[in-house]
Amino acid sequence: MARSTILIADNSCIIRKGLRSILQNLENSEVLQLIDNKEEVCEIVNSSKPDILIINPNMLPADCADLKSKFINGNKLSLVLLSDKKKIKEEYKADAYINYLDEQDVILDLLQEIISAKNKNAIPDKNADTISSREKNILKHITLGLTNKEIADQLFISIHTVVTHRKNITQKLGIKSVSGLTVYAILHNIISMDEVK
Repeated sequence: MARSTILIADNSCIIRKGLRSILQNLENSEVLQLIDNKEEVCEIVNSSKPDILIINPNMLPADCADLKSKFINGNKLSLVLLSDKKKIKEEYKADAYINYLDEQDVILDLLQEIISAKNKNAIPDKNADTISSREKNILKHITLGLTNKEIADQLFISIHTVVTHRKNITQKLGIKSVSGLTVYAILHNIISMDEVK
């Protein structure tokens, strides 16, 4: 799978660095640069040609009214906006938006979907990339025999989130039994034979 590159542009140091920290848990991706200067956005995007630009709309240069069409020429850029306004995505014709209040899982799943869609044609095993990095992590814990509560405690998430991920994994893979999921996890190097009790 090709490695996706990401730029983060926000005028808040805490948000830039916090988001970069979260994205370190995203597979097959790399944060190229953090941008804190509104005037440099166009130049850096056009020179580094990232796969994904995550940007606060307040960082948009005045001459970039239609940001995506300006940047997308030759870049195949996915535009993700950082905002607390739900309608911002349509306003700027963006591919997605991240709310400042979104949980880490929501952000990772959103970006994993974008990356998977970008790599769709290069994926030899469709099932292996159907589930997100977080779902693979949940799957690993399931195959180790942990209960929903134990998984929630280890990953610092709610039981409801674990149950939702578990349901999504089952639906996406079409595998309902733990033994079937274990075989899948071994075949796709999510877990090794030595880890299975």
